[in-house]
Amino acid sequence: MQLLGHFFRREFRSRYLGSMSGLAWAVLHPALQLAMYALVFEQIFKARIAGAEAHGLIAYIGVGFWAWTLFAESAARGANSVVDHAALIGKVAVSPRLLVLASVGATAALHLVGYAAALLILALAGKAIDPLGVLLALPVLAILLAWTLGFAMLVAAAQVFVRDLAQVLTQVLAFWFFLTPVLYSRAMLPPLAQRLMDWNPLTYYPERLRALILESAYAFGWPDLAALASAIAMLVVGSFVFKRLQRHFEDFL
Repeated sequence: MQLLGHFFRREFRSRYLGSMSGLAWAVLHPALQLAMYALVFEQIFKARIAGAEAHGLIAYIGVGFWAWTLFAESAARGANSVVDHAALIGKVAVSPRLLVLASVGATAALHLVGYAAALLILALAGKAIDPLGVLLALPVLAILLAWTLGFAMLVAAAQVFVRDLAQVLTQVLAFWFFLTPVLYSRAMLPPLAQRLMDWNPLTYYPERLRALILESAYAFGWPDLAALASAIAMLVVGSFVFKRLQRHFEDFL
C-alpha cells in the first residue's frame, strides 16, 4: 500500500500538478465541453432531450458526462501506464500492476473532484440536485471505477505487445461515447435500439446517476446487480490477462 501511495502521488503530481496543460485537460476540458454543448444544443439547435425537460438540458447532460469522462480518461491513461514506465520496470523491482492502479486512481480522483464541483455549480444555479442521491451515487461510481480498472489492465497488457493500440483506443472511445446515452436519452431511440443499449455496459451509469441525482429514484434492483456483476467480471478478466502477460513484459519493453 505504501508503494501504491507513492506511485499515486507521483502520477498525480507529474501529470496534473506539474503541468498546466494536463490540469487544464483534466479539469477545464469537461467544463468547456459542457459550455460548448450549452451553446450548440440549447442556443443554436434548440435541442430537446426526452426526459430532460424537468431538469434542464445541461444538468441532464452534465450528470452523465462527467461519469463518462472519468471512465474514458482513466482508461486511456491506464492503457499507457506500463509502456510509459518501461525504463522503470526494467530497473526497479516493481509490479506493473501498481502503475496501472496509480494511473487510473489518480485520474479518477481528479475527475471525481471535478464531478463534485460540477454538481455544486448546478445546485447553485438552481438545478434540483438531490444530496441523498449524490451520496447513493458513490457506490455506482465505485462500480464504474472497478469496471474501468479491469478494462485498463486488459488494454495496458495488450498495449505492451501492440503499440498502435493506444491510437485505436482513442477512436474506439470516441465511437463508444456516441453509443452511450450521454447526449441523449434511451427514450429517443427506436424500440430495437433501446434493447440493444442494454449490451453496452456503460449505458447503466449515466442512466442510474440521473435517476439518483436528478429524479431521487433510490430503489436498487436487477440493473444494479447486473452492473456490479459486469464490473466484477471485467476486473477478474483484466487481472487474469494482465497477470498472464506480465511475465513477458520485459521482453517487449
